Amino acid sequence: MLKHPLFLTNFILVLIIGILHISAMQFFLYWTFPWFDNLMHFLGGLWFGIFSIWFFFFSSVAKKFTLQLSARNIFTVSIASVIVIGVLWEIFEIYAGVLVFATDYPLDTSVDLLMDTLGAVTASLYAVWKFQRSKQI
Repeated sequence: MLKHPLFLTNFILVLIIGILHISAMQFFLYWTFPWFDNLMHFLGGLWFGIFSIWFFFFSSVAKKFTLQLSARNIFTVSIASVIVIGVLWEIFEIYAGVLVFATDYPLDTSVDLLMDTLGAVTASLYAVWKFQRSKQI
């Protein structure tokens, strides 16, 4: 399980996201570079997309699901999981008061969800490519 290529990819992504986020908070990158938030949402969507593919198809919990490993199922699981988490994250931001100063909240939320979804699509493309190369799908 821990040696699965998707798990290792996820671990590396979490490290990169963690380092970038800590640096962003330390050096005010979210406020200095408006595009940095988009990058982080894309990476978050990529990370959670790969995680959801690993979780639903390869983890020990996956045995409880009857999903066949196919390109369609990979895209469905990845994108649906990321959209659910992205929407929950935006709701959290509202209740945590993160957006007190955001005058363009609807646009910001739309772009955040778009970047999350693009990350999930990239995760799906990566997984399909990886599994087609190894003849698993």
